[in-house]
Amino acid sequence: MQLPAWRGSGALLTLKVAMFLIEIDKRVFEYLTLYANPPWLSAFCEKLGDWSTYTIPVIVFFVLYYWLNSPRFLRFLLLLIVVLAASEATAQLLKFLVARPRPAVEWLIYVDPKALGFPSAHAVNTMALAVLFARWFGNRLYWYLPLPLIIGASRVLANYHYPLDVVGGWTIGYAIATLICSIWLRRFAP
Repeated sequence: MQLPAWRGSGALLTLKVAMFLIEIDKRVFEYLTLYANPPWLSAFCEKLGDWSTYTIPVIVFFVLYYWLNSPRFLRFLLLLIVVLAASEATAQLLKFLVARPRPAVEWLIYVDPKALGFPSAHAVNTMALAVLFARWFGNRLYWYLPLPLIIGASRVLANYHYPLDVVGGWTIGYAIATLICSIWLRRFAP
């Protein structure tokens, strides 16, 4: 049985568009790495992506939030754990399914067959946090966007991800947190 011509051409067009976007993605990364990324910026961005950098501020936030608002704290903490667990699990599953290597592996900076790039888990998790904070505290999302934007850009400038890995991560983090927060806040109003 032969498929109609329009069915096969749609898949081919989708593949061509995907390949075009990946090529643009690689060219943008190459430009940023070779011409717009001095060594000090790369080192700074690498430090931004290290979660241990945020240990003290996170502890201070939780202590202050608990002290100022203890009845809501446990609900917030539980929602935070659910959102971050879901976003991290989704990011790791998609990394496994897509299996796109990190730029450093393709450029032979280091060889690690387990180093997969799409999506950036940092981008997924920070966007999920931004959406969670916006929904929980009743503010507009743009108040919390500097966190995912800075962390996402740092992942590209530290040579760990292509730009589309980060943009895809932001999209996935936004979708996951919006879904979970909508269900949670409808059922358990803060």
